[in-house]
Amino acid sequence: MGKGKRFFIETYGCEMNKSDSLDIAVSLERQGYVRTSDALEADVVVINTCSVRRHAEQRVYGRLGYYRGLKKSGRKDRAIVLAGCMAQRLGREAQRRFPEIAVVAGTSHNLRIPLYLSEYQNTKIPVAKTKLGGYEFSRPEDRRPEGHHAWVTIIKGCSNYCSYCIVPYVRGPELSKPSGDITAEVDALVDRGVTEITLLGQNVNAYGKDSGDISFADLLERLDHISGLRWIRFLTSHPKDFDVDVIRRISGLGKVCRHFHLPLQSGSDRVLSLMNRGYSIRHYMSIVEALNRFVGDFAITTDIIVGFPTETDEDFKKTLSVYEEVGFDDAFTYRYSKRPHIAAGALDGEVDPAVAQDRLERLIDVVRRTEDEKNRSLLGEECEVLVVKKSRKNPSEFLAKTEHGKLVACRPTGGRPTADAPAFGPGSFIRVRIEGISGKTLRGSEVLRRYALSD
Repeated sequence: MGKGKRFFIETYGCEMNKSDSLDIAVSLERQGYVRTSDALEADVVVINTCSVRRHAEQRVYGRLGYYRGLKKSGRKDRAIVLAGCMAQRLGREAQRRFPEIAVVAGTSHNLRIPLYLSEYQNTKIPVAKTKLGGYEFSRPEDRRPEGHHAWVTIIKGCSNYCSYCIVPYVRGPELSKPSGDITAEVDALVDRGVTEITLLGQNVNAYGKDSGDISFADLLERLDHISGLRWIRFLTSHPKDFDVDVIRRISGLGKVCRHFHLPLQSGSDRVLSLMNRGYSIRHYMSIVEALNRFVGDFAITTDIIVGFPTETDEDFKKTLSVYEEVGFDDAFTYRYSKRPHIAAGALDGEVDPAVAQDRLERLIDVVRRTEDEKNRSLLGEECEVLVVKKSRKNPSEFLAKTEHGKLVACRPTGGRPTADAPAFGPGSFIRVRIEGISGKTLRGSEVLRRYALSD
């Protein structure tokens, strides 16, 4: 269908959206389209969107305005595709606001975008497909762009209906990918040189509950046995489904990274109840205690919302208290954003925006201080890291990450690679000594290994 036409994808939002964009790229390439890194030369521009916060949608409106201007001044035949959560929410309303949108493809329709483009090109009638259901996962044989790392979607959708969140309405209920397909996909990735995977889902801990397939812990144990795979990560966990048994089983797996992203959202039980989170602070702290007991050396990061309707100063102080008690390594922090459909929108007691902003800034100060303390405690230590890419700021340095998910800027020791000391580059695992800190990034040097002497 594409016949050599060029496509460009820009992505907004979470890792799930980034993974979805890879699926869209595969579906287009399968039909003859060719990827370009320059939007100006693209015949098709796909904007894969997020709808979790109002700001995310505003950014997309800005981009649509930009492409409208380009169409007026030049390429009138460029097809614009609006995909993802915002497309799911707005449907044809998006085309009424921006008639230049050729295709609106909701979250269940990623792999069918080439078909919709063909329909548009044949009829010149805008296409909008937003019916939830019939979601297709990528296939094990699909060669999604990857190097040493790959995202693997294991469950899509969400059935939790947190009162502040639009995701269940735009992605539908939980749907698990068959475990056999996941294992086959990871096997194929490892055969292509992937050494690290990240399992993705709105709630990975719920894996298998909708289908009666194996549990999330069972899946981790199965993947842990795949030869050639070095590290396994997963995003995102929900505290109500993360229990002591899962932690105990993870503690016996050598490939699962000791980095846990566990959204807290609030330190107040009253606010958590209004959020419909399904757990208490006591339960959350029991998870942290179990991690300390069974795992020991681990990093924990989180998400926190401030300014939720009716949140008081006392509620906010509880959030700060829990944050410091846990000693999180980092946090994604947000001001509450009112979205369509969500139950929280009907609550009285809206927090003054200035108060919410002040709380956010105070929280960020605590996050930065705690993160700095954690990072300083690592000075002088040695650890294994995975080299990710060359540094943009300093070509002689590489950026790497630790098992705990911390970024390290480091330099190779030099010398010619041997069997005992393979080439230093993206995808290689090396040991570094942490020697300094620059902002949020650790600085280190490769621990001297036995290289052959350079010629």
